[in-house]
Amino acid sequence: MKKHHSITRRTLLPFVALVLCGSPLLGLDLAITNAGFEDTSGQSTYNEFTFGVPVGWSVYDPSGITGDSGVYHGTLEPNGTDFFPVTAPEGDRVAIFFNSGEKGSGEYGFTQTLAEVLSPNTRYTLTVQVGNITSGTDEGGTAYDLSNFPGYRVDFVAGGSVIASDDDSLTIAEGAWETSTVTYTTGSTVTPGQNIGIRLVNLNATDEAPDNEVDFDDVQLTAVAVPEPRLATLLVSLFSASFLIRRRR
Repeated sequence: MKKHHSITRRTLLPFVALVLCGSPLLGLDLAITNAGFEDTSGQSTYNEFTFGVPVGWSVYDPSGITGDSGVYHGTLEPNGTDFFPVTAPEGDRVAIFFNSGEKGSGEYGFTQTLAEVLSPNTRYTLTVQVGNITSGTDEGGTAYDLSNFPGYRVDFVAGGSVIASDDDSLTIAEGAWETSTVTYTTGSTVTPGQNIGIRLVNLNATDEAPDNEVDFDDVQLTAVAVPEPRLATLLVSLFSASFLIRRRR
């Protein structure tokens, strides 16, 4: 006698879960150049700091303050003693945005546009380590009062426009690091050819006496395919129908 193979809950459930939840196998880590700010080529070195723009990144400076005295960007190599009681969250170096001369004069930071373009039916998750540097003395003996935290923002960009942000949502103790997470899910259609971008910002939102600084490290961006709503509805209906048929038998 020929056997008939029916669809059961046991055989269909994994496929429904796969489509509804998004498969980890479809997840993709998108390539970010110098995501940990380890490549300091072309920068100038000062004690444990470097000054300049890290490879792969560009300056974001809508107010034009980064050329002014006392405004520096570059990297720091935390040694676990000065400025941070721990070393870098990833690798050896972190990005810094230091300001002693143009406090409260406008936000600034780093930005990077990726080769990837925004895709439909995709969930993007951007994570960045954000540091609140504490006061300390550098290897040359210069002391810095860095008790002013000026606020931060992490932007997820597409086609040059910000589509999702973490706007200073974290409470970060002095000398500590916390993880900023920005999530954005596209619909079934997107404007073609929109390159994805990342922006790391010192809000520079305080003009009080101490110097201010925000640090960033370990930038990661993942993309996971998600189902179209019609396909998800179809599979749920199929699952429900097969279950009812099975029960009647």
